[in-house]
Amino acid sequence: MYTKQEKIFSHLRQMVPFLAGLLIFSVHFTCTVEARPQTVSSNGNNASNARFGAHEYAYVSSWPIVDRKLGSVSAVALDGDGNVVIFHRGSHVWQLSSFDTENRYQEATGGPIAQPTVLKFNRNTGELLQQWGENLFYMPHGLTVDHEQNYWLTDVALHQVFKFDLNHSTTEPVLTLGTRFEPGNDAYHYCKPTAVAVLKSGEFFVADGYCNGRIVKYSAEGIPLLSWGRNSFVLTRSFTLPSGQPVPASFFAIPHALALVPDRDLLCVADREQGRVQCFHTRNGTFHSQYSSPEIGSRLFSVKYISSDGGLLYTINGPQFVLNPVPVAGHIIELASGNVIGRFQPNNPKHAFSNPHELAVTDDGSEVYVAELNPQMVHKFRRISPARLTGSTTTTVKPATSVTRNEAH
Repeated sequence: MYTKQEKIFSHLRQMVPFLAGLLIFSVHFTCTVEARPQTVSSNGNNASNARFGAHEYAYVSSWPIVDRKLGSVSAVALDGDGNVVIFHRGSHVWQLSSFDTENRYQEATGGPIAQPTVLKFNRNTGELLQQWGENLFYMPHGLTVDHEQNYWLTDVALHQVFKFDLNHSTTEPVLTLGTRFEPGNDAYHYCKPTAVAVLKSGEFFVADGYCNGRIVKYSAEGIPLLSWGRNSFVLTRSFTLPSGQPVPASFFAIPHALALVPDRDLLCVADREQGRVQCFHTRNGTFHSQYSSPEIGSRLFSVKYISSDGGLLYTINGPQFVLNPVPVAGHIIELASGNVIGRFQPNNPKHAFSNPHELAVTDDGSEVYVAELNPQMVHKFRRISPARLTGSTTTTVKPATSVTRNEAH
């Protein structure tokens, strides 16, 4: 009897991240009754906080031009030409039955996704420029385009990380890490890896991932250099914390996305189920600082960095499984002060965030793109400069709020 109960509990623990998807609609509906930001009519004499006015965004509808039904859009990135690239799951859906209790993918016999999974769009017109990635992937997750225009993609079903040089091939990666369909936690195995970040030196980091809760650093050739982190997701961790004590730094409840802060030599990690961003020194992985906020809530899916205005973190949260959930929205955090100085979300209920998964930001912060699992789409936002706030334009503003910022050098 004990063995049977143990197996059932193990199954439930492994499925917890995916049960979240079943509650998306109900949580989103609850979010719609939350208090809304202050709305003002701007007539060129805007009384809103001037600092916040530089980080105010308008939703761009009818972008991109899509001639097909997308699958769940798991990732979005910008290439070196400023084009927008998305990674989507086509006809494949991450369900409760997709993985067994050992995190092995159960639907491999159905074959890879037949549709092109990587789509590149013109940032301005929304026109489709390129498509590839058919018959390669089973459950897309992360996408990074590095400074040399290499594409790095992660597949949680394959438990692998791929590097593609499109000048070489769109079907044969130049580097493959992990063992096909085999989860694990050693130097040659991942367990549902989520994201990649690449330094100018060619060294790179892999977030691994849903099971292992670790970050692994590699040489440019793919040789492991160091790793850190431990899984702290409450239902799957193998240790206990003293009652009421916060989860320590360098523990991850799904390290879900990565962002480099090159001017400070930091790597920042979206610690998804702990609603925080943790930042580490890229040289040796030691902890530097972390950011969290009641406004962001208990879940934080992605983080990106731009150097404008002294350094800004762009984040996106997700559905909150609490009695009084905060709205699903993007938040902009000032790196130096830890203040939340901006927020972006669709202003049309028809396009409201439900389950955003990843985001991308232009280097100057003028545009933000958000990938959404369900509904399957990519959102676009354009910054409204203070100089354009004239006439009777209606804008959404919110005072700056503080985040918890803990730092150690």
